[in-house]
Amino acid sequence: MESKGLPWSQALLAMEQGKRVRNEYFTREEYFEMRQGRIYAEDGCSMRGWYRGEDWQKTGWSIVGQ
Repeated sequence: MESKGLPWSQALLAMEQGKRVRNEYFTREEYFEMRQGRIYAEDGCSMRGWYRGEDWQKTGWSIVGQ
């Protein structure tokens, strides 16, 4: 089960706590996680500069496994 509809700010907090997050537009295999203060995708690619404040990025986040 996942917590749904979180804003980006709460997704960031969750990642800081070691949780993985995904957006409602991601596939089930896609997620973001934070390591050493940096955001990475499931494939290990850095997501630095990814967030641009677009409407779809601002909400629709969930914590993977909750």
